[in-house]
Amino acid sequence: MKKIAIVIAVVLFLLMFLTARVQAQEVDVRAAVTRAALDYMEGAHSGDADRVARAVHPELHKVTVETIPATEKSYLRKAGASRLVQLVAADAVPLAEEKRNIKVNILDELQSLAVVRVTSTVFWDYLQLAEIDGEWKIINVLWTRNPQERQAKDMSGEADAIQAAALNYIEGAYSGNAERMERALHPELHKVIPVRMPQTGKTRLDVMGAGMLIEGTRAKMGLLSEEKRKIEVKILDSAEELAAVKVLSARYYDFLQMAKVEGQWKIINVLWVMNPDSQPPSKRR
Repeated sequence: MKKIAIVIAVVLFLLMFLTARVQAQEVDVRAAVTRAALDYMEGAHSGDADRVARAVHPELHKVTVETIPATEKSYLRKAGASRLVQLVAADAVPLAEEKRNIKVNILDELQSLAVVRVTSTVFWDYLQLAEIDGEWKIINVLWTRNPQERQAKDMSGEADAIQAAALNYIEGAYSGNAERMERALHPELHKVIPVRMPQTGKTRLDVMGAGMLIEGTRAKMGLLSEEKRKIEVKILDSAEELAAVKVLSARYYDFLQMAKVEGQWKIINVLWVMNPDSQPPSKRR
């Protein structure tokens, strides 16, 4: 009995140690992600280009949807890391500290990816981040103006349409339905996966556009029977005709940034990794 009691005590101690370690790691991740989001937004409003450069990946893809009043047609206005950093260095969006009202909300994180909503008095930004070679970097941004100084757009009736677009994306891929895939995507889709190079130990970003994804779907490259797909769609946040969505499935973990463009929900940015359960043990993180 004494030996059994000792074994139980040891097991309980190990469980407590492992639980504490996991919790500490989660706190560290959230702190690092929050710091990157603050560097991005506080850096922008304070004119601190070094903070912004530290927060963003060199291949940053930052997008907002704008409409031409004369035609009522929409387009994507884009900024990369270099343009953003130089605008900040030029003090393009100055705002006194007491007026910034910056808030960071981590919407989700898994498999070294994170989704964040960061807002200020001026901006409303959805961020997608990845841990790249030990540092959290902002990869994709979908943003708009903060609606606080005007009437915010009512998003309560948009959940079904957002979910339908996400399902067109993932079910279209697994069923080889290129029409559903095309319906879900903005023509200027930017889809990114971080890939670690075994030869160097460094991470690169592999980018896919709408054309490649649609034609790959048409070629039936990702077929998977319905009973094996294990699809879960969760709307993490939505505001001002933008949405952050998580799609889990048998093969992939996808974070989507979506926008309502000319009355239809379209996927603008995707940050994704392979589902570790679909990989051999040697390739799992």
